[in-house]
Amino acid sequence: MQITPGVDRKTRILEAVVELLAERGYPGATFARIVETAGLSSTRLITYHYDTKQELVAAALRHIGARAQQFMVPAIEAESSARGKLAAYLRSNLRFLAERPAYARAAVEIARNLPRESTGADLGEDVPVVLLAQLFVAGQEAGELRRFDPVVMAVTVRAAVDAAVDRFARDDGMDLAAYAEELCAIFDRAIAVRPASGDPGTALR
Repeated sequence: MQITPGVDRKTRILEAVVELLAERGYPGATFARIVETAGLSSTRLITYHYDTKQELVAAALRHIGARAQQFMVPAIEAESSARGKLAAYLRSNLRFLAERPAYARAAVEIARNLPRESTGADLGEDVPVVLLAQLFVAGQEAGELRRFDPVVMAVTVRAAVDAAVDRFARDDGMDLAAYAEELCAIFDRAIAVRPASGDPGTALR
């Protein structure tokens, strides 16, 4: 990963953390190495923003999430149906990671080493799960989706994505685009209203 010149100091620090987590793991992401990777003059420039390594790594995870959101939202918003939005969510999520494998490896490394309560999530609430559940509720109310528990489905979608990320972090030669298409087919069949004929229908392509 290249740290882009001209970006603000906090972003340089967080990108350096991501790079080191991906390449050296959690123990290797030391303040000294972060200083070197980010092109800083002193560790004091890190502690000015973050008191502890745990706080710094939690900020790096939020940084990854923000970058993913910037990448994914246009694709999701371009779709008008709940089924289309879910497919766009899956495809854009895995495409984002395929194009930025260091982010995938860093996210997995953080998940393995940082307590969940330290990530700064809203009181432990999984925001992607909440948003997916809201999408499913809207689709059900519009008559587009069959009746199912929106939270259970949202948790299942997130678990499938997380499993893909974990596998990709161990093998970045994995075809995430093909994996995404399989997930689209599986979940489209799981959420779509069944035709009266009993034909399960076809997944969005």
